[in-house]
Amino acid sequence: MLVVPLHYNESYSQAVYKPYLTVCSGRHVCSTYRTTYRVAWREVRREVQQTHVVCCQGWKKRHPGALTCDEAICAKPCLNRGVCVRPEQCECAPGWGGKHCHVDVDECRTGVTLCSHHCINTAGSFTCRCPQGLVLGPDGRTCAEGALEPPTSASVLSVAVREAEHDERVLRWEIQELRARLERLEHWAGQAGAWVRAVLPMPPEELQPEKVAELWGRSDRIESLSDQVLLLEERLGACSCEDNSLGPGLNRPKRNLSRAPVP
Repeated sequence: MLVVPLHYNESYSQAVYKPYLTVCSGRHVCSTYRTTYRVAWREVRREVQQTHVVCCQGWKKRHPGALTCDEAICAKPCLNRGVCVRPEQCECAPGWGGKHCHVDVDECRTGVTLCSHHCINTAGSFTCRCPQGLVLGPDGRTCAEGALEPPTSASVLSVAVREAEHDERVLRWEIQELRARLERLEHWAGQAGAWVRAVLPMPPEELQPEKVAELWGRSDRIESLSDQVLLLEERLGACSCEDNSLGPGLNRPKRNLSRAPVP
C-alpha cells in the first residue's frame, strides 16, 4: 500500500447573507438579513492509500493501472502464431515446434497415418495427394474413385502458368522461324541485287524513269523473240518427221528454215 498525496478542486454551496430593511411590529422599520447560496470552488489537499503492484521477474501488467501481473515475458517473440504462456516459454500452434515455434513439424513422419495414399509436408501443415485415376474425398485425406473435384484457385493458377510457358515456347519458335525466313529473304535479295547490277547497263541509282521504261520495253521484245524461236523450232521438228515418213527414195523439196535476222 502506498500513500499518495492528492490535490484537486471541488465545488461546494457557499452561504451569502444579504441585509435588507423591513417593517416590524408597531410600525417600526427594522434591519434584518436573508441567506442565499451560490456555487463556489475550493482547493483540497489530502492523502489517500493506493494499492501498487510490483511484478516478479518474467511477468508484466497488461496496462500500467492493472492490479495483476498475468502477462508472461518472452525475450524472443514466439513465431508462427505462437503464444508466450510462461516466462521464456512459448505455446506453439499446430504444425510448429521448437522453443520459439520456429521449427516446422513434419506430420508425414510422425508415424501416424494421415493420408490414404501420399502425404506431402507443407509449412505448418500437410496435404494429401492421390495417384492418377483417383480423387481426394471431402475429408481431404482419403482417395477414392469418382468425379473430379472442381478446380481450386491453386490448380487454376498452375494450369495458367503451364499454358503461359507453352505459349512462350511457341512464340520463341515462331520468332526463330521468322528470323530464318528473314535471313533467306535477305540472301535472295542480295543475289537478286547482284543479278540486276550485272544485267543493267548502269548502276540502279542512276536510272531515270525513261530508262526504266526502255528496259521494260527491251524485256518485252526479248520475250517475244524467245516465243518466235520456240515456234520455229516446233515447225522444224514437224518437218523432219514428215521427211522420214516418205522413205529414202523420195526427194522432197527442201525448205529454207534459216532464221531471218530479227530487226
